[in-house]
Amino acid sequence: MIVITDDCINCAACIDECPSNAIFDAGESYEVNGETKPAMSDDITFSVPELCTMCEGFSDEQTCIDVCPSDAIIDQ
Repeated sequence: MIVITDDCINCAACIDECPSNAIFDAGESYEVNGETKPAMSDDITFSVPELCTMCEGFSDEQTCIDVCPSDAIIDQ
């Protein structure tokens, strides 16, 4: 599971890179199975576990981790 820590600077590099569209801006609502959900964080960019595929079928590494300039994304 990908976790975005408080070290996030909200640059959106991970959002642009995510092949699963599982990462959202702080305060942004998102949709899972046709149901709109409220933002998981109002302060930092966040990843939705139900949508994250860990880049399986897209890359050998999690692309969001690779592009994060503040090393705020970890694989737990």
